[in-house]
Amino acid sequence: MNEIPEARRADVRKGGVLRTVALLLCPGWDLVSDRFQAVELLRGAGVPDSAYDVQDANPALPEIDAESMPRLLRRDGRWSVGATERGRFSGRAYETEAEAARAFIQTVIALEAVSMGGVGVGGKKIEPHIRPRYQEAARRALAEASALLSGAS
Repeated sequence: MNEIPEARRADVRKGGVLRTVALLLCPGWDLVSDRFQAVELLRGAGVPDSAYDVQDANPALPEIDAESMPRLLRRDGRWSVGATERGRFSGRAYETEAEAARAFIQTVIALEAVSMGGVGVGGKKIEPHIRPRYQEAARRALAEASALLSGAS
């Protein structure tokens, strides 16, 4: 099993919280029933079509441009979420399109809206963060969630 080094645990925790926050950018993501709804939710959250590839649901990209980006497609009678690396697709298969679409939204939002940080120029540590273009939407979503939790409407 892959154990998280003690030095990285705080960053992984922060990144996990930020990924959860990022899902608030796509209200209803857990109710999606197909790939077309997944694309509409991602578009509504401001994620450009060029950030992912969904079979028959968003503009098709040349295979070379789709390299390494999240993909949702039908393979061997099942729906798969993964990526193509060096011409070879790898990912996880799901029994239903709905399950795959929900997993796909989580994957795309995690990659597009959240940075897990790391080491920058000159060895400077970069904290996990919501990418700037999604920060205001995340703040609004958190304020709405906070109001719901406190009972205000």
